[in-house]
Amino acid sequence: MKKYFVLALIGLNFALFSCKDDNEDIVPEAPIDEIPVGSVIRNDVDAANIVKGILKTQSPGSGLSFIAETVSDATISFEGDETAAGPLVSRFDIQANNSYVAGQWDKHYVAIAQANELIEQLSAIAAGAAADGFILTVAGKDTALGGAYFARALSYFYLVRLYGEVPIYTKVGETNGHPASVNDVYKQVEADLLLAEELLPTSTGVKTVPSKYAAEAILARVYLTWAQYSPEGDLLAPPADNAKLAKAVTYADKVISSKQFILLEDYSKNWGRHNKNGQEHIYNQSYVLGDARPGDGGNHQSHCAFSYGFDVDPNTQPTHIGPASYSLYTDWDGRHEGNELDQRRDLSYTAYLAKPNSAAEFGLNHDSVYAFIPPHWIPLFGKGIDRSFYEGPLVGPTERDLDRIEIRYAEVLLIKAEALIESNQNLTEAKALINQIRHRAYNKASNPSVYDITATSQADLRTAVQQEYFNEFVYEQKRWFDLVRWHRFVKTVQSIENFPEYKGEYGTEPGSFFLKAQTHLKARYNAVTGSGTKYYTFPIPETAIAANPNLKK
Repeated sequence: MKKYFVLALIGLNFALFSCKDDNEDIVPEAPIDEIPVGSVIRNDVDAANIVKGILKTQSPGSGLSFIAETVSDATISFEGDETAAGPLVSRFDIQANNSYVAGQWDKHYVAIAQANELIEQLSAIAAGAAADGFILTVAGKDTALGGAYFARALSYFYLVRLYGEVPIYTKVGETNGHPASVNDVYKQVEADLLLAEELLPTSTGVKTVPSKYAAEAILARVYLTWAQYSPEGDLLAPPADNAKLAKAVTYADKVISSKQFILLEDYSKNWGRHNKNGQEHIYNQSYVLGDARPGDGGNHQSHCAFSYGFDVDPNTQPTHIGPASYSLYTDWDGRHEGNELDQRRDLSYTAYLAKPNSAAEFGLNHDSVYAFIPPHWIPLFGKGIDRSFYEGPLVGPTERDLDRIEIRYAEVLLIKAEALIESNQNLTEAKALINQIRHRAYNKASNPSVYDITATSQADLRTAVQQEYFNEFVYEQKRWFDLVRWHRFVKTVQSIENFPEYKGEYGTEPGSFFLKAQTHLKARYNAVTGSGTKYYTFPIPETAIAANPNLKK
């Protein structure tokens, strides 16, 4: 009889936090993809399928958006009533019993347990050994081992950034570990990714299975983040570690010099069910409808961005997660005029959207265009709206077959630029990398170079690269991580006092959408004021503390 991973091993509650209204907080009786302990790996396909199961464990629901986007200056959440997990996070009332806080911990430690099991199994099998007439090849074994190391590294990388000091488990059955230092967790991440780089092939056929270049791209991100780590938050940003910044450049260069990736001329072609495995993508998290996992395999980060469709009252049915201010759209790239030429803006913040087939519905000679702007609404996160369906952008529990991009080529270019700027090296090259991103953004302008940055000093280039991250990666689950890395979280969140929604300029009638928005913005402003470090990590979940007495509150 097959045995299964015991999720309680690490004290997990594993309710996988998709949007609450969908009744999809399902606790599975067995782990995702039912990865069995001690089952026979007969061949390359068996090994590869176990890796796919581990990778799926890392990507259920929409919880990361509620952590990495909502806990910032730029996003608010109205998922459920004001006592629900999403609105509590949106007001920065973040407690150890919040399901989104617990959810990130849970899924990553489950993935780590699964990776440890696979590493142990594969290490005991000689490549070329037969089982039941099948053969596990050297390439198949190496690819699966590399995938397991990659998955374990990615989970520890998320855990150390989200929670700080966390236990490290690398063997099957380890429990009740003491928290390791942040530096030691990063060393584990580094070691695993170096092994993954060595073992993984340069191509795996699909971008949802990690390749050598995926390991190198994540390593570049790891070194950039590790180099700037400080427990002091906004209070003190110490000099960055130049040796690690140099490694960030080295690993970014490995990806760049491979010439396997490009910036797509049409920025929007990075998203949508027909745009999976794009040439800009380096590693994606897979969402396939019908998969046997919580949320039926669909990407709830799309549902939460356009929760109820067109014909709803935002006062009573606001989208679950959305931009915090209309000014993010109107003041894009720091300008009122000319910002519409940046092709990223209208996809990132969708203010106008045609309802397909509405011409027939309303007796018109063209489809009706809906405006998601004040005084009724704020624009939507357009990257979460799949526009590839003939019948239009569909939402709900059945149409969310969009992968999530973990890392794409644009980020590698900006990682290299940021590392050069922070080390005060080759600033001219850093500037050129930023402008490479901007040329793609403004490629429909008659002269894209008009929109080049002109900064030359380290300080001005630092401001420029940080703004480019913001413009490039709206709703890609990076904003909180970026602000923390830059030691600018509190200062940036305090800037929301300049939002018209904060000031009540669009009205504050009882029960209105804009009163809710103002309430959330003022709550988070008050929460961060006077706190330089509190929101630089999240609390250890109370369920994890209850299961492991060695964890700290």
